[in-house]
This record gives sequence, C-alpha cells and structure tokens, in this order.
Amino acid sequence: MLESAQNKGVKSLSLSYNLGVVYYKLAEYGRSRQAFAQLVGTKQSSLAHYNLGLIALAEGDSATARNHFKVVAANSDQPKLTKLAHAQLQKLGSTPPAPKQWQAFLSLAAGYEDNLGLFPDTAASTLEDGFLESIGAASGYAYQDGKNAIKWKAQFYIRDYFEEDDFNTHLLRLGTAWNHDAGRNRMSLGLEGDQLWLADSSREQRARLVAAWITPSCSTRSLSARCQIKLEAEQIFADKPQFEAYEGQHYRLDTRYRARYGDWSGELQYRFDFNDRKDRDIGDEFFSVSPMRHTLGFKLSYAITRAFTVGTDASFRQSDYTHAHRFNSGETITRSDQRLTYHLNAQYQFDHTFAVTTKLGRLSNESNIDRYQYDRETVTLGVNVRL
Repeated sequence: MLESAQNKGVKSLSLSYNLGVVYYKLAEYGRSRQAFAQLVGTKQSSLAHYNLGLIALAEGDSATARNHFKVVAANSDQPKLTKLAHAQLQKLGSTPPAPKQWQAFLSLAAGYEDNLGLFPDTAASTLEDGFLESIGAASGYAYQDGKNAIKWKAQFYIRDYFEEDDFNTHLLRLGTAWNHDAGRNRMSLGLEGDQLWLADSSREQRARLVAAWITPSCSTRSLSARCQIKLEAEQIFADKPQFEAYEGQHYRLDTRYRARYGDWSGELQYRFDFNDRKDRDIGDEFFSVSPMRHTLGFKLSYAITRAFTVGTDASFRQSDYTHAHRFNSGETITRSDQRLTYHLNAQYQFDHTFAVTTKLGRLSNESNIDRYQYDRETVTLGVNVRL
C-alpha cells in the first residue's frame, strides 16, 4: 500500500519513513537505506541517521553505523533519540561526541506594513512603509558537569523603515541560565537583560528573572510532544522622560504544548501578563499603561514535501487595564481591548542550513475606546541561516 501511494506521486516525510521501516523489517536493507536517505537534510535528519546506523549494524558494517550514530549524538535536539544514539555508541565501544557547544541563527527579511502608527480606523490617513528586518541569536554552554550546565545566549532584533525613521526598532538581549537535567525533565533558572532603542535612540532597559520547566512526558507512542512552563519577572527602566510612564514591573506566565505527528507539527500556548507601571498622568488626563492580559494562541504546519512546509498561526489577546482612563471632558472609561492576530506562512528548506520564508499577517484590535481600534497588515519575504 505504501509503494502504491508512492507510485501515484505521493511524496511526504512520513511516507519515506514508513517505507524505510517496512523494508528494514523485511531485511531489504538496500531499499530501506534509499528511503531513509531521502530524510537526510530535513527536520527528520537525525532520525534518518539513526535508522541508517541500524541498517549498517544489520549489514555488519560497524564503522558506518558508528559514523551515523555520532551524527545523531552531536546534532539531535530530541533527548530520547540522543540517548539511543549514545547507547549504540557505547555498545560499539566508541566514546559519544560532546553535544554541539554553540548554535547560531540569522534571519534577514524585507517587508511592507500598512499602519505603522496603529492609527484608529476613523483616522483620516495612516502611515505605511517598507522595511528591512533582521533577527539573530547565538547560544552555547560556558560550563557542563553531568546533569548541570551554564548556558549563555545573545539575541538581537532590528527593523528599519525606508522613510519613517521614527518607527525604527532595535533590541539587544543577553542572558545566562543554569540548566538541570532531571531525567525526562529539564529545569532552568536564569537572568536576562534587554536594551531597547526606538527611532535610533535609547528608550528603555529591562532586567529579568526567568524560571522554566520542560518535559516530554506529555507525549504518546504515536505523538512526539513536549510541554513547557515558564515564569518571568522583570523591572523596566525608562531612558527618557516621555517614556517614564512605562517604568515599573512586568510578570508573565507562559505555557506551551508542542506536538508532531507525521508531517504535521503544532503548538498551543496560553500566556498571562500582569503589568504594574507608573502610568501616564498629564494635567486633567490619565492614561493607564498597566494591562492584565490573557493570550491564547496556536500554530500549525504541514510538510507538503521534504523541503516545502506551509503553516498558519493565530492568537487572541484580552487586555483589561487596571485603572480607568480620564479624559479632558471629565469622562472616565476603564479600557478593555480584544486583539486578534493571524498569519499565513511558507518555508522552503534547501538544506539543514539555508531556507527561504514568506509570511502574510493581519492584526485587528477592538477596544471600548475608539482611539485604540485599529488594523494592520504586514507581508515579509526573507532567508534563514542556521549554524
């Protein structure tokens, strides 16, 4: 039946994988090798190398098997698969290689946005412009000893508009964390610091304490999944008088469930945010910038071929402000917003390192105060490099 699907033109990661498994069980190792080889260079590359190692063992080729298992042990991001590869290497009398110490990611994109200032629908005009965007991240282990490790990371985000320089945004984030491997679970406790620039001048700094717990225990035999809970507490410091209203504290609870089934991948997220800022008091007017927020979101993607993936994501955010707004007219209103965001995206993965991406997104914010009702649409085209 699997061969019939393949002959009819069906191409998918799960079809190649299942054909490889069936051929392996039937001891048709040449065909099995060809099937698993089609997964090399995709997101299932580590799984492919592990199975290619099993084929080599079945054929009595220990040297080739050892090479495949070393690739898995050094590069796999799946703890269970890494442990299996280490066990195979120990059976072969080989010392498993140390895991990759440093990783890096870079994304470069160009795009267009039709409402930079988030002007309300009733505004006579809006600001729109094209932009260049870049995202970068690097992380690595400064210290490792058994189940404990100290990890460093650095991240940056840059968005520069072609004409509207007042909306240029730059962010730099540095952090370190203690990680502890507790069997099937992983715990971390860390410190992070942010520097934010707006319109090419410094706006604010943030100091953050982060605690996280990750477990694959929520998976089943047919579903590869993991759960994550993260707690954050941060202090915000403003650099300029016009941003002093945003000084204060921000607290966040972030929970995620990620799963993979065949060619499908998905994520569910719930986030709770609580803000305690100074707020803005100008003469007879008062504006709260301390919302309490609940966000529910999901992501879903499907691998059409081994290289081409399409997906969508959406989130709904309810924001309730802790203090009522007060206007010159004397009217007071406690602001409440409902924001819906969704995207359509696609990615073509040339190899493990290089990919091309595109994304089309829309944001719609409804509010009981007219000035905070707005829509925004964005389109981007970019490239990703992973090292």
